[in-house]
Amino acid sequence: MKDNSAGDNFPARIEDMCALAVKRGRPVYSQFLNDREQYEAERILAGRSGIEAVLWGGNDACARKMLRVSEEGSFLPDDMSDFPVYALSLSFRKADKPGHRDFLGAFMGLGIKRETVGDIFIGEGAAAVFCTKTARDMITDGLASVGRVGVSVTDGLAEEAVSAVRPASFEEITLTVASERADCVVSGITGLSREKTAAFIRSGSFLLNYAECNDVSRNVSDGDILTVRGHGKFSVSGEAGTTKKGRLKLIIKKYI
Repeated sequence: MKDNSAGDNFPARIEDMCALAVKRGRPVYSQFLNDREQYEAERILAGRSGIEAVLWGGNDACARKMLRVSEEGSFLPDDMSDFPVYALSLSFRKADKPGHRDFLGAFMGLGIKRETVGDIFIGEGAAAVFCTKTARDMITDGLASVGRVGVSVTDGLAEEAVSAVRPASFEEITLTVASERADCVVSGITGLSREKTAAFIRSGSFLLNYAECNDVSRNVSDGDILTVRGHGKFSVSGEAGTTKKGRLKLIIKKYI
C-alpha cells in the first residue's frame, strides 16, 4: 500500500533550504507539501535554533501547504503575505458536478506538476484553486474545460469560489479499547477481531502519521494521524478515562 512517503532525499532537501536561507539572508520556499512531507518537515526542524519554519497553503482551510524557511525574527507572527501562493476561481454551470480528480486530471493534462497545485475546493458552480505562479499562468492561459465541463478562469477568489473554501470537518468517536496498541485501536475502528486486525495491519493497510506501520504493538499517542484502509482517516485526541473494567476510553476524530 502506498505510504505517502516524503522520500529518501526529503531530509536533505529541508537541510538545503535551511542552509540557503541563512546564506542568502532571505526566506526560501518549498513547493506544496502533502501531509506526510509536512509531518516530516516539522519533525526535522523541531527545536532548530536560528531558523523559523512556517507552513501555509493560502487559506486556513488548506491541507496542502508550502514550507517557508527563514532566519529567526525575519517575520512577524502569523505574517503569511510573502508566500508565493496564488488563488484562482473556476466557474461552471451549477448543473455540472466535476470532481477533484477531474480538476487534477485537467491540470496534469496541461503539463502542470502536482507539487505546484495546493488545495482544490469545489462548490456549486465554482471551485477555488490554490497554486504557484507557474501553475496559475498555465491554468489561466490554457484551461477551457474540466473533463467535458466548460470552465472560465478568473484571478483571485470570486464570491462563489470563496463559499467553496471550507475547512475539514470531523466526527468525534469514543473507542473502548484494552490499550493504546495499534492492534487494539485499529480493531476498535474496524470491528475486526484482534487476529484479523493483526493480519490487516501487517498487510500494509494501516498508516501511522502517513507512513505504513506493520507493528501491531506500536502505541498511538495524542496528535497521531491514523489512516485505516476502507475506514478513513482519524486523529487521536486524548483519553476520557477508563471503564469499570479498566478498559481505556480513547477519543478519536474521524475526517468527514
